[in-house]
Amino acid sequence: MSDRLALANAIEDAGIPRDKAQRVASVIFDAIHDNVATKADLDRLEHRLTLRGITALVTGLGVLFAALHQWPPHLTP
Repeated sequence: MSDRLALANAIEDAGIPRDKAQRVASVIFDAIHDNVATKADLDRLEHRLTLRGITALVTGLGVLFAALHQWPPHLTP
């Protein structure tokens, strides 16, 4: 709520009457409320991306080692 109040104060400082400044601040906060990522959202995303990266690395190395195991040079003396 303090962010909404700070925004209303800034709007009022710009010359808009207090009641209208509060209404504009409320409309802005309501409009962006569900469209802004929180720190927790970003932490979950980072964790998921890290896990996917590790999984992709392990899978890639497994495929590489399997391919190298199946494709040795066949030298006959």
